[in-house]
Amino acid sequence: MKITEKQAANISVASVCALFFIWVLPETIALRHVLLFIGCIAGIFLIKAQWVGLLLLRFNLIPLCSITALFFWVGIHYYFFSLDPGLELSEIKGLWLRSLAGCVMAMGFAIAIYQQGHLRKYFYVAILSVPLINVLTYIYDCYLFGSLINPNNFVKFYFAKIETAYFGGIAAAAAVANLIYLLSGKIEKKTHLTIAFCFISLVLVLLSAVLSSTKNGFAIALALCILLFTVILAKVFRNFKGLKKVGFIVLLFTLAMTVSAWQIHKSYTGGWNTVLQDVRVAVDIDNNKQWQFMEGSKEAPLNSLGIPAALNTYSRFAYIAVGVRLIEQYPLGYGSVNRSFNGLQTTANIYHEHTGQVHSGWVDFGLAFGLPGLGIIFLAIISIIYFGIKQGGELPLVALMYCLMLIPFGFIAEISYKQYFEATLFFLAFAATIVSFPQGVNHTYDIDKIS
Repeated sequence: MKITEKQAANISVASVCALFFIWVLPETIALRHVLLFIGCIAGIFLIKAQWVGLLLLRFNLIPLCSITALFFWVGIHYYFFSLDPGLELSEIKGLWLRSLAGCVMAMGFAIAIYQQGHLRKYFYVAILSVPLINVLTYIYDCYLFGSLINPNNFVKFYFAKIETAYFGGIAAAAAVANLIYLLSGKIEKKTHLTIAFCFISLVLVLLSAVLSSTKNGFAIALALCILLFTVILAKVFRNFKGLKKVGFIVLLFTLAMTVSAWQIHKSYTGGWNTVLQDVRVAVDIDNNKQWQFMEGSKEAPLNSLGIPAALNTYSRFAYIAVGVRLIEQYPLGYGSVNRSFNGLQTTANIYHEHTGQVHSGWVDFGLAFGLPGLGIIFLAIISIIYFGIKQGGELPLVALMYCLMLIPFGFIAEISYKQYFEATLFFLAFAATIVSFPQGVNHTYDIDKIS
């Protein structure tokens, strides 16, 4: 039976949305691989159907060409520059092969929701699955306990802070992009429910971050809310009469939500008041060498206030400082996405007990594939931002906002760790495909039509 392009689009969206839902759940590796295979096959069909048109886009293909070049650089690195060929080859056969399939899946998915505007609502709902699961888990935990639980004592049944932070950041980026898009155009009554859905999505993401006590996830969600508030405020000053009552409501609610969430999060999560002092003492890696030992085995050094630095802040920024120095010494990288920090410290004869990553995705990727790798991936990100601004429209704004979220988030979170690296390349390929089209399609989705 011959599959039509519309059917392939439905299969692509169904497999991707299912993958979003189970991506962070334990014991789902086999199902993830099945969905990845289905989505990849559907993606190949959709790419093939649009191949001639894509080839005519020229400069708009810079983001996609950059991502393609990244895979070529990995192959070149393995053959000529690898410091651990066996480890690098094992990751090429596993992580990089899955990442390639994920990129094909993402391209097909982008084509599907670009052409079939009615399918976009499923995408926006699916990316909320992680914060929703997290909040529901908290409610269930409170039910078992018999009362409300302090977020610091909240037991995560399914996934840890990085999953909450990363996928929460993606959901927040999509919500902010759509709110900016909807509030920048003509506000009609039929869009009110969609605006409410996007705002509730932001509330859900912030609530999830507060309950998980994740600093990096909360910081990114808070930054996106501040960006939303700033954009709406600028619109007020530019065209006061043109912004209807719903715009002012969103403005006030965003301000109230941002301030309230910050106060609650700050009361439950320590270390914010001394973060600058803690960072200063952490980056002094030559005089403070606690980073060489297992995290928590030695007390963090005293900061300028005379108190021990917050251990998580000290460890993260000390590892980042060491990682940056290693990139300077080994600018072509070690060759492993997951174990380059450990490998390069050993190569440089640096005593270390920590064998994990730096906890900064960009530094980890620089340790793995050097300055060329970082240059290629940032070329993709910057070009996506450029074309997203140039095009405007619903989907290009989502692509743009994802990259704006990813740049700072990648400095403070583990986006280069196992499935999060695969997710990062997936969403970059998705965003690159969206901005490859010469103009954004300005269809909106009606949340009340979701069945």
